[in-house]
Amino acid sequence: MVEMMLLAHLLGDYVFQTDGLVRWKMRSMAGLVAHGAIVTLWLWLCSLPFTLSWWPYALAVGVTHTLIDIVRARLGQVKPTTALILLLLDQILHLGTIAAALAWSGWLQYRPAETALGLWLQADHHLAFIAGYVLLTMPAWVLVHFVVRGMGAESTSLPGRPGEKYIGMLERALIATFVLLDQFMLIPLVVVPRLAMDGYAGQLKGGRLGYLNELLVSISLALAVGLLLRGLL
Repeated sequence: MVEMMLLAHLLGDYVFQTDGLVRWKMRSMAGLVAHGAIVTLWLWLCSLPFTLSWWPYALAVGVTHTLIDIVRARLGQVKPTTALILLLLDQILHLGTIAAALAWSGWLQYRPAETALGLWLQADHHLAFIAGYVLLTMPAWVLVHFVVRGMGAESTSLPGRPGEKYIGMLERALIATFVLLDQFMLIPLVVVPRLAMDGYAGQLKGGRLGYLNELLVSISLALAVGLLLRGLL
């Protein structure tokens, strides 16, 4: 259940928070409420394989999530370093709220799921692998952007060249997969093309340092996830 709620958070707060929804949140309270409703929906949907009675806790977490985002939105635009700190604090608060709801409902410790799907998800760390790969998509893209900006370099992937964020997602997934398969020698096949393109990208956007920093942070995150999942095999 803990892994499932982590997955629900990744889906609701990142994967299904589109660029349009982000802009809506920045200019309207309705956008913040809509985002909170999406988070609540995913928390509830992801709880169903384990229990049918967790919806009040999903609602409580969703309302709290919305209130936290409202406070964050009222701070407006801030410096990149401050934005990184606020992002980390925001995630700590959101995950802490989920942990409190799990503890309150008795699901913070291991309990067998109440459905066949839930029992399958609990077996052989299926949920950990799903959550790990989801983490390497939109959540990793956002984290890399904020980390690079917080380090003082100009990010090149937001907005970046068309489709670049999806290329980064594919790269991270491939690197993590190579680590899982113990094929570390194949990782340069993913990294070298990016390095070959760096000269062009750096000249085009004047952000060579930011580009290299993004590549380094992205690869490090993919390696970390791959190694953690490999330890579960």
